[in-house]
Amino acid sequence: MSEVDPFEPGSHTFTGTIKAWHGASAELVTESGLVIVFSTQAQDPLPVGSRVTVTLRKFRPRYALVSAQKL
Repeated sequence: MSEVDPFEPGSHTFTGTIKAWHGASAELVTESGLVIVFSTQAQDPLPVGSRVTVTLRKFRPRYALVSAQKL
C-alpha cells in the first residue's frame, strides 16, 4: 500500500442482503450475520432487501476530528 493509495491491497467478496442504502453508503448483512457498511459513491442504488454479492476494497484506517482546543 503506497502513501497515495487510500486502499489496502486486494479485494473482499461478500454475499448477503441489503439492509440499508443511503446515498453514499450502504449496509449488507451476510448469511453469518456480519453487517458490512461500505461506500456506494457513483453506484446505482439497489433496493433494500435485495440479495447480492459485492466486491469491496478496504480503506486504510483514518482518524476523525471530534474536537480541537487551542493550546
